[in-house]
Amino acid sequence: MKKSKLTALLLVFMVVLSATSSFAQDSTFKLSDYKNPNYFYQSLDLNFGLNSGLRIDKLNATNGYGSNDFSINSNTGATYSLSINSPKTQTELQSFISAAIESSVYNQDMKIDNYKGNRNKFSQIENLNLNGLKRFYNEKQNYFEVGGTLYCRFDGSKDKNKSTTSFQNTNEFTEESKRFNLDITGVFLIGKGRIEQVQDARLAMYLLDDLKNLKRENQQASDEDVLALARTITSLKYKRFFDGRLRKIHEITVIDSFLFKNNIAGTADAAYFTSLNDNWNYANNPIRYSGKRLFTGIEGKYSHTYFNHISEVIEPVYELTEYTIYTTPVGVNLVAGINFENPKTLTWQNSANIKIGVGIQQWIENRELSDTAYSSNSYNQSFPSMKLEADYGFGYYPNSRTWLTFDWWILSGWDKEMYGNTKKDKEDYQNSFYTYTGPEFHAYYYLSEKLRLSLSYTGYIYFSNNKYKYDVPAGESDHRNLTFWNHRLNAGLTYSLF
Repeated sequence: MKKSKLTALLLVFMVVLSATSSFAQDSTFKLSDYKNPNYFYQSLDLNFGLNSGLRIDKLNATNGYGSNDFSINSNTGATYSLSINSPKTQTELQSFISAAIESSVYNQDMKIDNYKGNRNKFSQIENLNLNGLKRFYNEKQNYFEVGGTLYCRFDGSKDKNKSTTSFQNTNEFTEESKRFNLDITGVFLIGKGRIEQVQDARLAMYLLDDLKNLKRENQQASDEDVLALARTITSLKYKRFFDGRLRKIHEITVIDSFLFKNNIAGTADAAYFTSLNDNWNYANNPIRYSGKRLFTGIEGKYSHTYFNHISEVIEPVYELTEYTIYTTPVGVNLVAGINFENPKTLTWQNSANIKIGVGIQQWIENRELSDTAYSSNSYNQSFPSMKLEADYGFGYYPNSRTWLTFDWWILSGWDKEMYGNTKKDKEDYQNSFYTYTGPEFHAYYYLSEKLRLSLSYTGYIYFSNNKYKYDVPAGESDHRNLTFWNHRLNAGLTYSLF
């Protein structure tokens, strides 16, 4: 109860403190009026990393202990993003690829026992992650969507250890492991409606509002001027530059030219250009959305995991142990839902999403142990598998540096599970019902350049009910209920001395 009161008081506090913020409230412009122009945006970021370490310990005492440890690792990666918008299509693509290797050597020497030991380890990781979608629209805002994700990862390591003692005892063994993961999802939807980003229109309002506050305004901008300025901002953002300084010069120049060409700005001085630069740097976040989408269709998922581990003892007695695990989860769901984004005012945002689905999920696992020729199989199936996902929230954005969001979400599902060694011999296992639900709260308050306040809170209550269908021991209940509450609160106050 105390935490709820604290959150409520903070919300009231932020609203009251921000109420004095001045905006162009006499304008009839609404963020939902804005429609993005055609744009094509892409970016590519590369990163490289290298680090190493060396440590040498030596103790000049009776036991003459000494050791040294050396390691080196390097990594590289690339991130590519693509965004396309036109009346007929919406396209989004993000891709990430990375690779890393690490090698280390550790040596140890203890003269008192005539002990020597060394360890050599090498590991590597490669990742590929793709995520994209494309919507095709007609003139009536009906659309067809195709999208999906691809995640691929390979990691492996080899560890070699060897030690000897004064009794001529030698221990030498190696361990080697390999893991491969592949996750693929596909989405095929049809629907009606469109959601677009409108933060560029909000930025236009910030620019015009500051002109008025600084008394650099020649005349009040019309709603048509706001839309034209917002479209200019969007077009500027999606132009490609390889030099950030040239980009900034071009962007400020174009905005300045627009304001004077349309007789909106009346004076160009240091305060005027400082305002343009400040808004351009800080007033375009966070992202605001407008619109709604209805959808229905099919979602599918395929996963495959391969894990292999080899343990080899070379001395004193040769012994080899190897085991391999294969897992393959697969699922198909029929889904339907709605996404809703409503910028009610320049400062308030409402959001709501709901999705329901029903389908089948299955999980196949195979284990093999080489030294005993042992293998086992298991099959798990959920049919029908039903799921509900929903959330409702609001955002409050009183100025370009202060914001608050609150969201209540729920994830609930029911599964009829069957289990067996294979698909043919599966039997009723259990009926499972579960629900996660709770609030999520984030706030950032910009008191001044010196002082900023941040707060985030997430919490949820979990409830599950399992009804077992397999053999239940006499006197035992065939139901099991589980309930718990989980939450996390983070708060921060930043003060810059200089």
